[in-house]
Amino acid sequence: MNLLLIAGHGAGDPGAVWNGRREADETRRLAADVQQALSGRCTVARYPEDRNAYSDYQAGRLTQTAQFSQYDAVLELHFNACAAGAADGKPKGVEAYVTTTETETALASALCGALEPLGFPNRGVKRQNWAVIAAARRQGVPAVLLEVCFLDDGDDMALYDRRYDEVVAALADAAAETLGWKGEKPMTYEEFTAMMERYERERAAAPAADWSAQARAWCETGGVLNDGRYGSHVTREELAQALYNLAGKGR
Repeated sequence: MNLLLIAGHGAGDPGAVWNGRREADETRRLAADVQQALSGRCTVARYPEDRNAYSDYQAGRLTQTAQFSQYDAVLELHFNACAAGAADGKPKGVEAYVTTTETETALASALCGALEPLGFPNRGVKRQNWAVIAAARRQGVPAVLLEVCFLDDGDDMALYDRRYDEVVAALADAAAETLGWKGEKPMTYEEFTAMMERYERERAAAPAADWSAQARAWCETGGVLNDGRYGSHVTREELAQALYNLAGKGR
C-alpha cells in the first residue's frame, strides 16, 4: 500500500481558528503521527508541510507536486468548524467526503467508524468535489477528505485531546486494514517481552523427556542441577553455577 497524507491548509492559511488553536497546525501534527503509526506497515508519504495543497491547486501546481498517480490512495486531513463556541456537552463528531464519481467508500467509512467508538458521533460519508480530492480522483486515485472533529467545539476538542493517541492509532489501523495491507502490525517492546515470558513459562512447565532420566538423576544427586526446570533455556549465569556445582564448589 502506498498512501499520500495531505495536511489541510497551511502556508499562511490557518484554516479554522478557535481558542488559540489553528487547523493548519492540528492537521500537520496529526498527519505526522499517523505516518509514524503506519511505519513498517505500508509506504506513507506526506504532502510538503510548508505548502498548501489547495493553494497549489489554484496555482496549477497541485498535480506536479503531489504526483497522485504513484499512490494507491490519498487521505486529506481537516478539522471541521460550525461556530459552535462554548462546550454544550454534545460532541459534534467526525465525517468524511469522497467525490461524486468515487465508487469505493470503504476507506471513508472505516475512518469515520474507527473514531466512533472513541466517542465521536459518526456523521457519515458525504459526496462533494472538493478541489484536492477531485484532482486525485481525476488521476484514478481513490481519495478521502476527513473532517476529524470540530475544532471550534469545546467538547470535540476536549475529547480529541484526551484520546489523541487512540485517534492516531484508530486512523492508522483503519487505513492499513481497509487498503489491503497484508503484513503484520509492528510488535511493541512490551508485547515482545510478554510473549517471551509466556514462552519461557510454557517451556519450563513442560515435562522432561524419558531419554534424559539417567542424566537428570545424576545431576540432581550430585547437586549439579536441582531446580527441575529442564525445559528452560540456560543463561550463561546458570551455566556458570552448574559448572561451579559440578566442581564441588557450590555443594
